Amino acid sequence: MSITQTELWKNATFTIERIDGRAPQTVIYSISGPFNARDMYGSMKQVALGNIFEFKPAGGAEAPTLHIFDLSRVPQMDSSALGTIVSHFISCRNRGIRVIAVGPSPNVVQLFKFTKVDTLIPTAATIEAALDA
Repeated sequence: MSITQTELWKNATFTIERIDGRAPQTVIYSISGPFNARDMYGSMKQVALGNIFEFKPAGGAEAPTLHIFDLSRVPQMDSSALGTIVSHFISCRNRGIRVIAVGPSPNVVQLFKFTKVDTLIPTAATIEAALDA
């Protein structure tokens, strides 16, 4: 199985990359830097931002059953970014796809707890732990 990486977003402060092929039927969204979705509004329409994590496998490939958000390199995120992740979680849940957040920083954990997102989206310390969950 080959691993492919696709850059979904890049600016001066953060990047979003999709990684396919690390494990069967799994998509990993690796985010680096402060995830402030409001920074994206000037370059991207809000509808496109809400769909940035949508993924359709190539023809004939099995659809993913697990989406992992690798947040290990995200020191903080704003409410718009959190809303984007929650919207994606809801879309996935409606299609039977599990979503796990990996390695959130203390600031992100605090945001998850404050907004009660920690009761919706499970977390894991590492990608390997998420794959085993």
